[in-house]
Amino acid sequence: MEPTLEQRIETAHGDSERIEDEARQIEARICQIPGADRMLPVRTYGRPVSGEAISKNLTLRSLLIEHDPRLASFLGLATGHQRRKEELAAAREAAALALATETERLRELNKASAKYREQCNTFGLNPWTGRRAL
Repeated sequence: MEPTLEQRIETAHGDSERIEDEARQIEARICQIPGADRMLPVRTYGRPVSGEAISKNLTLRSLLIEHDPRLASFLGLATGHQRRKEELAAAREAAALALATETERLRELNKASAKYREQCNTFGLNPWTGRRAL
């Protein structure tokens, strides 16, 4: 049985309201980003937020990618910037850890060398040759 006109109108209205609610939530999330609220593209009632319209505004697109990468991905704006940023931070952290480890190893080596030189001086030996100093 074919739905009546009233049922189709109710269905269309419900769909429109659902899309509008989702669009307002997305716009509210975008407005939380400093400076992004005044860059929102104009949207008619009952239409979803357009990722294509947002991508034309490079500043808004950049703000979204930087501050809310999940929303940017949802709108089809993801560039992988956030992932590269996280990988770069992880690489910096690994380099810092390696540098700290190497610094500690060199500190221990210097400590051992200083102890050896002190012992050589105590026994009157040349620390480089191991022979008695004259």
